[in-house]
Amino acid sequence: LWGDKKRGEEVERRHREKEASESAASRGGSGGDGSESVENTRDALIATDESSSKPTTGKSNNIIADIAFDAALSAGVPLPPRPDQGGAASATPPASKSEPKTVDKALTRMVEDRIYGYTRSPAGSIQYTASMLDSSRAVQFREGRRLGKALSINIDRLCYFAKKDLRHGKLEEAQEYYMKALEMDPSDGRPYLGLSRIAERRGDLEYAKGMLRQGIARSGVGFVTVRGPAEGGSGKKSKKNKDGEKEEGKDIGTIPDNGPNPFLLQALGTLEQRSGHLAHAEELYLQALRSRPSHAAAWVALAQLRTKELRQSAEAGRICYQSAENELRRIGAKPNAFVYTAWASMEYKKGIKDDAQGIRRARELYELALEADPRCSVAFLQLGVMESECGNFDRAKECFEKVLTFDQRNSRVLQAYAIMESRRPREDVDSRRVLDLFERALKANPRDAGVYQAYALYVVDLGDVDSARDLLRRGTEVDKRHAPVWQAWGVLETRYSTAKAARDVFQQGIWACAQPGGGQSGGRRCARLWQAWGVMEAQEGDHSAARRCFSRALDADQRNVAAVTAWTMMEADLGYLVDARSIFERTLKLFPSPSDDKMAIWRAWEIMEEQTGNTRAAQLVFQRSMRDSMSSREEALIPSNANVDVLTATADIKSLLNGKKEIEVSRWMTESNDFDAEVWMNNGSIEGKLPPSIMKKLRNGDTNKR
Repeated sequence: LWGDKKRGEEVERRHREKEASESAASRGGSGGDGSESVENTRDALIATDESSSKPTTGKSNNIIADIAFDAALSAGVPLPPRPDQGGAASATPPASKSEPKTVDKALTRMVEDRIYGYTRSPAGSIQYTASMLDSSRAVQFREGRRLGKALSINIDRLCYFAKKDLRHGKLEEAQEYYMKALEMDPSDGRPYLGLSRIAERRGDLEYAKGMLRQGIARSGVGFVTVRGPAEGGSGKKSKKNKDGEKEEGKDIGTIPDNGPNPFLLQALGTLEQRSGHLAHAEELYLQALRSRPSHAAAWVALAQLRTKELRQSAEAGRICYQSAENELRRIGAKPNAFVYTAWASMEYKKGIKDDAQGIRRARELYELALEADPRCSVAFLQLGVMESECGNFDRAKECFEKVLTFDQRNSRVLQAYAIMESRRPREDVDSRRVLDLFERALKANPRDAGVYQAYALYVVDLGDVDSARDLLRRGTEVDKRHAPVWQAWGVLETRYSTAKAARDVFQQGIWACAQPGGGQSGGRRCARLWQAWGVMEAQEGDHSAARRCFSRALDADQRNVAAVTAWTMMEADLGYLVDARSIFERTLKLFPSPSDDKMAIWRAWEIMEEQTGNTRAAQLVFQRSMRDSMSSREEALIPSNANVDVLTATADIKSLLNGKKEIEVSRWMTESNDFDAEVWMNNGSIEGKLPPSIMKKLRNGDTNKR
């Protein structure tokens, strides 16, 4: 423990002499022979050093007895006179054979770890060293601050307290904890994520994005743990823990990430999506998945971006959710309830509500989510909402009551419960119970603007307009950026007050919900406000102002179906069918096929033509919508890298062209050749373009054979 070997022997010798002198002094005070006791004790202690090289004889045979005798004297215990060492030596017969000594390996390892500063894992491997013997491996301090990477438990503790303060709205205290954690370990991604959330709470999205970019640049390479199969098999026979969740298998290894921190990439993509930069958000989600293919949050965010924002079909979302499921299964992780819940919600919302197959599939996915996490509040909430919309009120009530048994302060569940009770048949509605549920939701979360909006709409149905107006005003005060509350308030003023009051509400909502970089329209949040404002101006007869509002709504969100249909209905009522058709044509190019929103626009166009008496035009619109839907489904059946083995040989193609009098128009191939062609639709007619070589052959004599 003291470095040099010679120095250690010297220190040990002085230490033993000091102990011997103290014991001799205690014996001298009690009347014994001090000089003889010191000599005997010194001989006994020296004999312990020589016991490994030569056998113990004489004085050294009674080392333990001497030490016990000295300890008793120092404690003041009365003892008989001590026998002389010679007699003791002659009376004690020499040991014929030394007994073997057993070594405690666990105790030896513990002592070595304490001496050399080793920290071992449960498996026994050395994780790191903090030795004080070797300065190159010892923990170094400078001015009271530890140098190098701090222990992870310190970062965990600071992040825990920061999250706790952030949950209670103490932004300054949470920021202080996150800054301390950032000073300890700049490569940990959690402080950057927490600071970005604090900046997002304050409305500073640019600073939030900057913190995430800084964390992406500084964060270290993470890893994901790979687990083996759980004990007891898979499926229904697998073991479950006390909470009812399936147990995971044992750890069998780790897989490092292929890029930056995927959590920070996914969080940055979410902020870009909120800012309206959908293409950049999609690229960030894909980058997070390339870094860690099993990152479930990135798969869910990508699926929701493509199905909700980009208006792609349900098949695009299914591909993302199935990929997430397969990647989690590949690393041996337990099923993710978040993935199944989002997947079930998409299956229900993207499908037809009266479609029994879609509802049955959504129920199956919700059951998988609850099997993965029996206390998943979101799964119970969405399942209850779906059952209430299908008319199964008793089953929906069971779902809501189940959540309230372990999550009594969930305002969203209480709100959905109240809305479900209000949707019952009129003779079965208990208005007092509905009002009580809304009050409980506001008590659980007084800053939930969605509860104020739903509460106000129900109060309006009861006939109390002033109370509804007060509830909507309070909703805008607790959350100024909640666009649906502003929209509901403006519509309320449109129906029960003056147009001037409605214009003031719409303008204040646009100013409050405007996003940075949204331009004059204010961004995607303001699209619904511009659309409602345009409908109000159309009802008031100011069609030029209505056109400006509808144009701003489409500038904020080019795929806003409500704004498109409202604008075209106004133009059709005014007799400007050409303008309405041009709006439909321009909007249809923005939606992929197949898409529910695109089919809704096709249907709105068809209804407009029928209402104006253009039956033939309505039939043409219906035929175009069917052809668009069918062609998109056929393309979905063929992969992007398809190379169908049809007419692959050039000689066979030439023989078909010359002998069988047939001309190839188009075919599925990845490689290009002289016989490729382009085909398109023109007002219901199929048109195509052939290569010049084919046209030349037709003009030079191939037409005569035909």
